[in-house]
Amino acid sequence: MSENLSTSRKEKNEDEVTAGLNTEGLNKSPQEVSESDARKDSLQSIENLEMAGKSSTRSLEKKDELIIGLNTEGLNEIPHEVTEADASKDILQSFESFQIIEGLSTSMSNEKEDYENIADCRDDGMMVLPQEVFETDSKRDTIQSAENFEIDEVFSTSVLPEKKSDEFPADLNAEGLMELSQKISERDVGKDTLCSLENLEVFQKLSTSVLQETGDDEITTDLNAEELNQIPQETVEGDAKRNQLQSEENPEIAEKVSTHILHAGKHEEFMVKLNAKGLREIPQVVFEIQTLKYLHLNNNEIKTLYKNLGNLTNLEILSIEGNGLIALPPEISLLHKLRVLNISHNQLSCLPKELSKLVNIKQLFVSHNNIEEFPAALEGLETLEILDLAVNNIKTLPENMVSMKNLNVLNLDSNQILIFPKVLCYLPNLIKLSISGNLIQGLPKDIKELRRLQVLLVNHNKLIFLPVQLFQLAKLQKLRLDDNKLDVLSDKVENLQELRVLSLANNLFRSISENLCNCTMLERLILRGNQLTHLPNRMHRLKHLRELCISRNQMDNLDEQISRIKDLSIIEASGNALTCIPVEIKNCMQIIKVDLSYNKLPQFPVGLCALVALKILNLSGNYISEIITEISFIENLEHLELSRNKLSSFSEHLCRLTKLIYLDLSENEINSIPKEVSNMKYLQVLLLYHNKFVSFPRELCALNSLQTLDLSENQIQCIPSDICNLQVIKDLNLSNNQLVSFPSEICHLSSLEKLKLCQINGLKLTKLPEELSKLTCLRELDISHNALKEIPEGIGELKHLVSLTANNNYINQLPRSLTSLSNLQQLNLSENQLIYLPSDLQHLQSLKDINFDGNPLIRPPQEVCKGKQLYTIVRYLESADERDGKILQKILKIISGNVSFENFEFFCQKLQFNNAEIKSLENNRSLVLEEKILQALESWKSENQALTPAEMIDQLIRVLTMTGMHYLTNKVKALKLYTQSLKF
Repeated sequence: MSENLSTSRKEKNEDEVTAGLNTEGLNKSPQEVSESDARKDSLQSIENLEMAGKSSTRSLEKKDELIIGLNTEGLNEIPHEVTEADASKDILQSFESFQIIEGLSTSMSNEKEDYENIADCRDDGMMVLPQEVFETDSKRDTIQSAENFEIDEVFSTSVLPEKKSDEFPADLNAEGLMELSQKISERDVGKDTLCSLENLEVFQKLSTSVLQETGDDEITTDLNAEELNQIPQETVEGDAKRNQLQSEENPEIAEKVSTHILHAGKHEEFMVKLNAKGLREIPQVVFEIQTLKYLHLNNNEIKTLYKNLGNLTNLEILSIEGNGLIALPPEISLLHKLRVLNISHNQLSCLPKELSKLVNIKQLFVSHNNIEEFPAALEGLETLEILDLAVNNIKTLPENMVSMKNLNVLNLDSNQILIFPKVLCYLPNLIKLSISGNLIQGLPKDIKELRRLQVLLVNHNKLIFLPVQLFQLAKLQKLRLDDNKLDVLSDKVENLQELRVLSLANNLFRSISENLCNCTMLERLILRGNQLTHLPNRMHRLKHLRELCISRNQMDNLDEQISRIKDLSIIEASGNALTCIPVEIKNCMQIIKVDLSYNKLPQFPVGLCALVALKILNLSGNYISEIITEISFIENLEHLELSRNKLSSFSEHLCRLTKLIYLDLSENEINSIPKEVSNMKYLQVLLLYHNKFVSFPRELCALNSLQTLDLSENQIQCIPSDICNLQVIKDLNLSNNQLVSFPSEICHLSSLEKLKLCQINGLKLTKLPEELSKLTCLRELDISHNALKEIPEGIGELKHLVSLTANNNYINQLPRSLTSLSNLQQLNLSENQLIYLPSDLQHLQSLKDINFDGNPLIRPPQEVCKGKQLYTIVRYLESADERDGKILQKILKIISGNVSFENFEFFCQKLQFNNAEIKSLENNRSLVLEEKILQALESWKSENQALTPAEMIDQLIRVLTMTGMHYLTNKVKALKLYTQSLKF
């Protein structure tokens, strides 16, 4: 027995090394766990749990360590790999995470909620942080949901243009809504330890099943934590717990570490995640996992759910988004513990009536389906708090919906609703309502009944007026009315004292009510795309305003009262008719972004030079002709745009902006660069296209951090050798210049990833150098609109090339090495002189976008290439090769039967046979003349295997022509032409 025990221990150690985890004895197989070991593990688990309780108390004192935010795939997924050194630590931390979660939920329900900042993302990516308030008397789960989603980012994908980023995340599913607030007691730990052996066997079956489904080539992919990390997490300490599950989800190592995970106490909240595995049905072993609570099957090919789904009676979260489901089984009603159901992005047209029996359901996601009527089954779901029905075809809502008393968040975006449903006004706990992208023309007076509403999104509709009752919603914090037909804002707007965000973009407003200035909590005011000529006179009262957007209006001046708004950080006023900026703007010391592009400013606004916090400045499209000295005072400026002005030089004052990263001086009249440009050590992007340069500015070669340089649309004739000093350059555009030949100096830029030499208006290039092969990092190459006749063989060395654009040249043949570009995805060779395509195009397995239009193609004919489908072209070429091979054999027989004895020696010489080989054939008396010639031809064919059958035929025609056998030449040509006329 001691020998067996010793052997078992050795095997255990080998498994620990293979799995990469220091399990400290927790990785034994079920057969090797003795009763004493089981008791020991159980006691150890309880001791660890007590230690975790003490640790969690300390952790709760640090509120800033708690992570409450959610994302689209799983609460706060943080890519993390289980390393050998961290494994033991993660086991103990798993216990801590349960206690911390318990403490978190208790803390949320007992403490008074503070104002939470909501991260709103504008169209241009700039982040602002308006606050939203949640009532202290809300239910704990309601508050948790609202806070976790930040009340402003709950729903799944919004299809509305420009607005989805600050309304709803693009991919939010039920994984982003999981709540882990259950407590694990000492009794639960002991129970889990006892049942761990039973579940180990089931999980090993699951691992085997998954491996069979995914195939060996997916094992490596599964090791990437990016997809497998999406596990609920509410605290930093929860990382350990997530890492345990990560190993569990990984099909390759699941069998080796499952015992380790179960002994760590993770069995209580067991999860199976099989996202994007190409599954067509749920593996049967999944239904044998008795403790399964979280099941994720997103982005597979599961069309049908079977009745054994009802066996998962402990399931709390089911996410089966993006599968193409056409129906749900009635047995879903047996999932009595289900809290979250995500069936978005499927093909559902209705929901089963049995869904109404899910008495614990709180969150339901049914967006992006084909539902035309509000599902009657939902009317009885009184526990439902979050409902997402966006992007369906719903036209009306039933009156019985009023029974959904606990509904907090409702998304009806992008449906076919013509009239605002009054029943929505009688959902007493509604906090957020989004009904954007419909056909609504007005809001009912009953909207005043939504007394707890904090967020209302009605953008992209057909509203022509707003009822005054809307302004009785005293708790409203965010109101979006973009893209409607509104022209009047009621004076009653001043009643919205909690309003933080107001967006009235793209309407018909000519003026804004002065009473808006009484909404003193306002932080974001979006008025772009209207017909405003001025702002309210008391704008200075909006002391909390941080973002003001008045772009695309009809303003000719910017009121100096703006300078009294001390918290202002973003001003967008592009597309107006501003002629000056008040110097008092210098008092707004918090401003970090200013956009004054496309106005009528004649000079650089001097007031901006005092904004020491300014990081982004856009003055493009004005009439500025000179850069003032004071610009150097904007010492933190990182992004500056001055394109489309009247600048005649690259001012040396710009060179003092040493923190500048992005500089756009395109479409000016600049012809030289000062040597002081070398001071711009952090400059990464420099745009100088469409200026007056006649030579490449050598001074630019001193910019060691430069990654993107655009000098297109100039008159540059040559490139200096100093360009090789740009050692980190990645993107270079020299299109439409007057380069006499391809600048070989570029070939020394080993870091280059994107090169553009499109010469629509410039001097045409006629040849590419072989040195092009040195650009081994190149991913995109554009050599279109030149006069190139060929592409060098060295192109095959560009193994990272993804896009090759060579349209509008004179290319008549492709290099053989082209088909070795295994990463090539886009190939444009339209408008060239190609007659034949290479037979081995099938090696371009990554190719997605292909264009051979405008070529005189014979093989394959243009009709085959019009569909731009590589598969069709390759199949034709395969058939053509097979056909040409048969034709070649026929031609060989014709030639062998028509070459006379007098022409035999001369014919063999033209086939590149030496005298000895010719004499050997002549002296072979066992063969007749025809057989000797056929043997010579077969030998010649084997020596030219690199040629395609069609190329061999052309070569033979040339040989026959040189030998003067014109009759035979014409016969072979006729056969070739005849076969080419046949369509395959």
